[in-house]
Amino acid sequence: MFYRFLGKTHSDGIGLDTYTFCEALGAEEANKVLRAHWDAWATEEHIKDLADKEVEALRLPLGDWTLRQYGPYVGCTDGADEKVQWLLDTAHKYNLKVLLDVHGVKGSQNGYDNSGMANRIEWLDEDHFDHSSHDYGEWMGTWNGHKYESIIQENIDWAYDTVDGLLDKWGDHPAVFAIEPVNEPWFHSDFKTLRDFYRRVRENMKAKAPHLLFVFHDSFKFSGLVWNRLFDDDDMENVVMDTHLYMFFWPKLFTIGEYSEAFNLVLSQANRVKYPVWLGEWSMATDNCAMWLQGFNDSAGKFHFDCEWVECPYSYLPDEFAVDFDRTAEKLGPFGTDE
Repeated sequence: MFYRFLGKTHSDGIGLDTYTFCEALGAEEANKVLRAHWDAWATEEHIKDLADKEVEALRLPLGDWTLRQYGPYVGCTDGADEKVQWLLDTAHKYNLKVLLDVHGVKGSQNGYDNSGMANRIEWLDEDHFDHSSHDYGEWMGTWNGHKYESIIQENIDWAYDTVDGLLDKWGDHPAVFAIEPVNEPWFHSDFKTLRDFYRRVRENMKAKAPHLLFVFHDSFKFSGLVWNRLFDDDDMENVVMDTHLYMFFWPKLFTIGEYSEAFNLVLSQANRVKYPVWLGEWSMATDNCAMWLQGFNDSAGKFHFDCEWVECPYSYLPDEFAVDFDRTAEKLGPFGTDE
């Protein structure tokens, strides 16, 4: 059983990202908030409770700035490596294994905030913005709307060096059992470049830490036709394919039975994949009503079902950082294209 620890300031939608957070608050103030967030979000009590519930492994998302800061991350993310070390040590204390998941890479691998940078937000006027038509990352290269015009090898090399640094620092930690070199690369990725990157990273892992599992995300192409040729049949040891299934992004169905049938049908595609398949992220939710699920004040399309208004939660941060908003206001901007 897996449990996913979110180690950054994001949901899996398009909202405030770590890059903008650091840029807006400045390194000193943002680092204070991040440290408070890390300390409140994951505690030893949380990890013990997971172990008591027979969870076996944790998936720890981290940014490529954890060990090598750049841009607005400089100073802002100080202490991130210390918190990772704490989590690994605490997980080991309770006999939990940890997958180190590189969740954000330089330039953004998909343009979403869960990559650390929600790429290319366009302001339509002072109160309205558009992101959904520009949600592509520039980690891999320059996208012209149809294909990559060029590959930014510097970014690919940076991502490779990131995993190399993780191997040097934590590859022999007793809690670490797997590494995922990049989470959710964009579905329009240049697949030759992505496959070459995966192969290069795995060769380094085999040389430095052959005991670790190499976990690769399918870039939203859950298909044996796409991925079975990544590695030869006699070279599959310690390889796992990661796929993510979120039903609330699917076309509207009308009954729980229909959603369950569709989920099982999609999952059956694993039988055509020659590697073990993990569902690294998934949700049985059938609607996208959750507040800001697809972005701050932006539903990124129509809601599948009628949604009910519920009170927003209060901050989990200590009082010094637990800011709130005007709860008497009918609406607070700015607004996306589908407010």
